[in-house]
Amino acid sequence: MNHSLVGALVVTLTAGAAFGLLGLTAEPQGSAPDTKDRPHVKFRIISEHAELTPGSTETLGLVFTMDPHWHIYYKGAPGGGNPPSIEEANLPKGYSLGEIQWPAPKRYIAPGDIYDSVYEGEVTLLVPLSIPANAKPGDKAKIGLKLGWLECSDVCVFGKGEDSKTISLSAADAKPARSTDASLIDKSRAAMPKPWPIEGAKAELRDGVLTIQVPGAERLEFYPGQDSSDVKAPAESTASKSETLTIRFEGANKDQVTADGVLGVWRQGSAEPLYYVVKKRSSN
Repeated sequence: MNHSLVGALVVTLTAGAAFGLLGLTAEPQGSAPDTKDRPHVKFRIISEHAELTPGSTETLGLVFTMDPHWHIYYKGAPGGGNPPSIEEANLPKGYSLGEIQWPAPKRYIAPGDIYDSVYEGEVTLLVPLSIPANAKPGDKAKIGLKLGWLECSDVCVFGKGEDSKTISLSAADAKPARSTDASLIDKSRAAMPKPWPIEGAKAELRDGVLTIQVPGAERLEFYPGQDSSDVKAPAESTASKSETLTIRFEGANKDQVTADGVLGVWRQGSAEPLYYVVKKRSSN
């Protein structure tokens, strides 16, 4: 495997100026490492199976591992942080990639009650890889990707990474074994938002206010998506320690509000949340 990180550009502004100019967030003072002249995020490619099957779709994982106190951005980050994107893909002839699939993010509140949706620690984004039916068993497919993203602590770095992975082709009727990294893909799938509705739950958008009720929930969190109207006071209004979450949206025209995002639901007696896609428009 060819695994390297390309040089990154550090945003050389004070934390307050940088985040005010770029619409980004900051960590509390003293929480980030002293060295900020190097990338703080590592990227690698994994696959769900040890071999590829001709005529099938394989799931690739884009694994991002972050230093403590550093984060990258979710695709719907309200603060404007640049989420990971594939800048270049080098694939064998006939192979193609689908859209990136995003597990639910985490809430991130910077000083000044600035809200954003981020990933911390480690996250695996999923990408479907289509394998042509005429791919020959026994051949090897080399998958090469170059990605760009923004990584932040109390400063921000425009990071770039590239990796390649070579995977053998199995017979078309074979059932390849799962790879040693397949558990990371399983973990990411478990955090993928499911379709709304939840049984017994309600979501109503009226006069620029989204009201969500989930019986049995002890905590609700809403992560705004790319198409969502701006949320008023998102640091406060996007989370609730009850069965009800009320979110107010910006804008004078209440007939043109879009509530688009992911809802995290923590139920009583359940340690792990479940996530659901919420899409509502004023005309609904």
